[in-house]
Amino acid sequence: MLARKNDPNCVKMIDFGLSKDFSGQETMKTMSGSPYYIAPEVFLQNYNSKIDIWSLGVVLYIMLSGKVPFPGNSELEIIGNVIKGDFHFNHEPFSRHSGQAKEFLQCLIKKEVNERFSAQQAFSHPWI
Repeated sequence: MLARKNDPNCVKMIDFGLSKDFSGQETMKTMSGSPYYIAPEVFLQNYNSKIDIWSLGVVLYIMLSGKVPFPGNSELEIIGNVIKGDFHFNHEPFSRHSGQAKEFLQCLIKKEVNERFSAQQAFSHPWI
């Protein structure tokens, strides 16, 4: 959401209705959210805070390309594509983005949770 009308340089994040305090927990189990943005491990109902890194990657992918990384014609197809975790940079807008930007996205939208960036790693990435 824009903080000021017609000013794309000042963005505010909103809609934390599904948010949860993660402090003190090893894993979470509640499945909720929009299929386009949900990390694959949420469908297994056993996940940690790295699901937010995945969602950040999806939002950034959309911002850079105007497309979702895991499209589908139905919710079931979208979920299947998210679980597969395969995405590409074949959309024309990505031809204008640096290799560092694409590498950053690959580190955020990583199917293997243990290989996915932490928040600290994301913040320290050269593209940032």
